[in-house]
Amino acid sequence: MDRQSNARWFEAIAVTGLGIRLPGAECPRSLWRILCDGIDVTDEIPASRWDMGLLHDSAPERPGRIRHRRAGLLADVSSVDAQAFRLSKRELRQMDPQHRVLFECAWRALEDAGIPFDSVRGSRTGVFVGTSFNDFQRLLARDWERLDGYALLGSTPSFAANRISHAFDLRGPSTCSSVGCASSTTALHEACRSLLLGEVDLALAGGVELMLSPDSSIMLSQAGVLSAAGRCRTLDAQADGYVRGEGAGLVVLKRLSQVDPTDRVYAVIRGGAVNHNGRNEWVMAPSVEAQADVIRQACERGGVDPAALDYVELHGSAFLKGDAAEALAIGQARGRAGDSVCRLGAISNNLGYLGAAAGIAQFIKVCLALHHRALPPTIHVTTPSPHIAFGELGLAVQSELTPWPRRSPEQPLRAGVVSTSLGGSNVFLVLESPPEVARAPAASTPGHLLAFSALCPASLRQRALQLRDFLAATGEAAAPTSDVCFTSVFKRQHHRYRGAVVAASREGLGRGLNAFLQSDMTTPWVEREGLTSWVSIAREYVAGSMVSRDAWPASGGGCVSLPVYPFQRQRLWPEWLSPGEVSRAPLGARQGPAPAPGDGFRTGSTETRESRLLALLCAHVAELLEVEPSAVETRERTLFEMGLSSVGLVALRGRISRELGLTLPTTLFFEYPRLAMLAPQLRMLLDARASDALQAPAVEEAAPSGQGDSERVARISSLTDEQARERIARTLEALGVEVDS
Repeated sequence: MDRQSNARWFEAIAVTGLGIRLPGAECPRSLWRILCDGIDVTDEIPASRWDMGLLHDSAPERPGRIRHRRAGLLADVSSVDAQAFRLSKRELRQMDPQHRVLFECAWRALEDAGIPFDSVRGSRTGVFVGTSFNDFQRLLARDWERLDGYALLGSTPSFAANRISHAFDLRGPSTCSSVGCASSTTALHEACRSLLLGEVDLALAGGVELMLSPDSSIMLSQAGVLSAAGRCRTLDAQADGYVRGEGAGLVVLKRLSQVDPTDRVYAVIRGGAVNHNGRNEWVMAPSVEAQADVIRQACERGGVDPAALDYVELHGSAFLKGDAAEALAIGQARGRAGDSVCRLGAISNNLGYLGAAAGIAQFIKVCLALHHRALPPTIHVTTPSPHIAFGELGLAVQSELTPWPRRSPEQPLRAGVVSTSLGGSNVFLVLESPPEVARAPAASTPGHLLAFSALCPASLRQRALQLRDFLAATGEAAAPTSDVCFTSVFKRQHHRYRGAVVAASREGLGRGLNAFLQSDMTTPWVEREGLTSWVSIAREYVAGSMVSRDAWPASGGGCVSLPVYPFQRQRLWPEWLSPGEVSRAPLGARQGPAPAPGDGFRTGSTETRESRLLALLCAHVAELLEVEPSAVETRERTLFEMGLSSVGLVALRGRISRELGLTLPTTLFFEYPRLAMLAPQLRMLLDARASDALQAPAVEEAAPSGQGDSERVARISSLTDEQARERIARTLEALGVEVDS
């Protein structure tokens, strides 16, 4: 299939609505401010979430502990608006907050797209959601007696999508993708395919990840992926892993050919592709070849030359090797791009790394950048990574807020979104600026009618406050008054409690909203006489009628982003799951006192001590490999040859460090990869420790603590098995040890 036919096959998909709950941002406008101002919203994990005194330990080898205290968190995940859900408090209390947050995002995305809820009831609208960790279900399972039918409905992963389809009466597919960190971008790809196949006419797509239980953070910390410095520094020379973040996002998608003239289109998806690394050196190792291939596939399906990409939003897991692999894949896919430069960035440096929701956060950032025709800065990049040949690859870090560079007036702005997962899945989406649609200017009509509604009086009051502040803060060019009023009447779901303001100008609407707030909020506010046609419509609206397009005095109008709906949240959370209970190890009471580190290895002859250390090493290697200790070879084969991967070596290093009370670098296990060689080195380190020596001469790279060692650990643990074997072979050769072929 040639490029042109492929381009026709992949019809462009329009992004018409954005719904988010992200750290520090509940609407696209607040997210855009965070990005443009270069703000890092991560912070100390508060006591209201977890008791970090029970969980935190900066030493990576401490089991059951989290390496750092920072995360990008939502303000409150324990509360929800029961009226919006139309469910009992008991049921909502047993519902995974991930499902509740996604429901809010669906509500907001439909509103932002200008789609009244009633208009999609019974429609072929699909819901495609990406999820990963299921913290809430694990928390509920701590007490079997509290498990009931509501817990089943509230914690089953598929209900993350099913709840949305049920609540809004959507009849299209309702699916969940769980492919780790690529989950939400995979959901986006599936939504596009469903639209292209004609299965659905409209799609809600995105993902969610919340940090409810410490379990997942402990696992990630013990796997060595969390930053010791407590910062996401994607593309920086000091990148040493990530800080976790949480959040959710959903977008509204439709075929570009089905876009209504009154729709606002943030961006269009030109192409997308998904693949897997296949049988790589090991399952977690990135594959430059596979990533470059998925970029080429996505661009080919969209009829886009990879060299035409102006910007690529990186996955953002902040590992030197991972960043370099993504950059090299982009450079290879672009080929010889001449003098053009592709800029790189990562939203994870602002929000933390959002796991299953990382891709949707990346995607929404790019949509906003295309919408505003600007590129925000990538923070925390002091010195670009020396592992990336930026100049040779035609790449550059987007380091400051700039207008989006335009190649030519005829060519749209183009960008890509990279997504990968620890399990080897890769996704790439190609986006571009939407085609400009000439709209007929609205006829000059005296006066304006601003309508608004809510589920309760408290939300109605808050809605009026939101609109007053929005009109004052947003200029006419960004949100024309006629479009604001048109959106408020024809592009919103209208609820039971209603308000309306009639005025001659934008400023008059602001004054009217102030007056409305000081009234009983049951009648429209009218600025002056002479606006009769608007007044009659306003009165009918407040009384409960729908406004007819035929009766609307003004012509034209388009969708703009108004403030998000003010949910009236209340705490609905299983109160027995207090922060102290959540932060306590489920099996903590069964654990006996731990022996002092190093006991039994500091006394006796040199030969005896080394024999004990060798037995200790054999026991731990056997446990990691799940074989009998007698099957572990101490002299003939290296640790890698016995079956330990890079992750296995990190785990072995942690176990031995804890047992001996030493801070051991992972490099030690690469320098002395045979157990018979390693035991004497451990004995010498114990001797040096006993004589108050800070560093054993035999281990040049050892460091007592801090960032230097953590960087080496991150670098070495990310090696593929083949790279590790090559390094071991070079080390053995330098030591004069014969290496079997």
